[in-house]
Amino acid sequence: MTAPGEFTISPVRNYRGLSLVELLVATLLGLLLTAGVIALYLENKRSYFYDEQLARLQENGRYAIRLLSRELAMAGFFGGLLSPGQVVAGAVAGDCNAGRWALDLSAPLAMVDDHSSPDKLVTTEGTDLDCVEGGSVLPATDVLAIKRTAAEASLREGELAPNLSASTSERWFLRLQADAPPRWRKLKPVDLFALAESGNPASFWQAVARIFYIRPYSDPDNRDDGLPVLCMETLVGDAMGTRCLVEGVENLQLEWGIDTDGDDVANRYLSAPRSGELDRAVSARLYLLLRSIYPIAGHRDEKTYQLGKLRVPATGDSYLRRVFTATVYLRNRIRPIGLAQEGRNQ
Repeated sequence: MTAPGEFTISPVRNYRGLSLVELLVATLLGLLLTAGVIALYLENKRSYFYDEQLARLQENGRYAIRLLSRELAMAGFFGGLLSPGQVVAGAVAGDCNAGRWALDLSAPLAMVDDHSSPDKLVTTEGTDLDCVEGGSVLPATDVLAIKRTAAEASLREGELAPNLSASTSERWFLRLQADAPPRWRKLKPVDLFALAESGNPASFWQAVARIFYIRPYSDPDNRDDGLPVLCMETLVGDAMGTRCLVEGVENLQLEWGIDTDGDDVANRYLSAPRSGELDRAVSARLYLLLRSIYPIAGHRDEKTYQLGKLRVPATGDSYLRRVFTATVYLRNRIRPIGLAQEGRNQ
């Protein structure tokens, strides 16, 4: 026993650490666990990126097919005018042709089949669309040209459209009035407010002239970016201007349902209509090939895509691709008089 105030020192115990083998085993297990966590993280990240690119591709495809379908369905609509070919074409300062193209209502629908010229854009009817540079159109893709008016009148017999802005930039309007011939007027939208207050009985429908094509690059300052985009040349004010709409569109193909007997039913579909055959089209088939914006790691495209009669072979790259299709009835197309009479006689 020890006296009060005294203490004893216990003998030091022999503590033993990890051996080298145990340390190596622990390190290996830790590395395996870390590698598993990293692999799981990378796989989840890749899966998320794949789903994100697929969702964006599908969203772009649905938007593009709806946009072009609506434009086709509206082609040839001029405020309900039944004889648009009788309207004298207006003179647009920055038109798309040496003549008068944008406001010429005699041919509201045109196309370029499998564009191939690096210098110019020529329709199946022989019209040179010189507002679009031939080299800015992706080769072997179709081009669609449409003319119409807006679906709603900016001013209808004294009543203004609810969404009409008081813009001071000039635009072209088709003026329709029961007791006067139809004609084009260049006005500022703000002028329509004054016409409405004066009780003017005319209706004014804004002109729409658009050319849809695929450009092989997205950035106009970098033509080698390799990202194709759906663009349109559209009538803006008194000139044609470029607007790009959907990225990732690689191909556009069109097939036209031609009515050969005047019964408003397509008897055959043509991908390359000859001169005059497009006037007999009563429907159209749209085919769009879209790809993801970015490549997918570990993915390899080995599919062949069918766009109507055209087969697009696999490229072997890492982009996702999908084909979007739609069939559109051309409800505003007016058949040639001779063909319409032929159909009634049968």
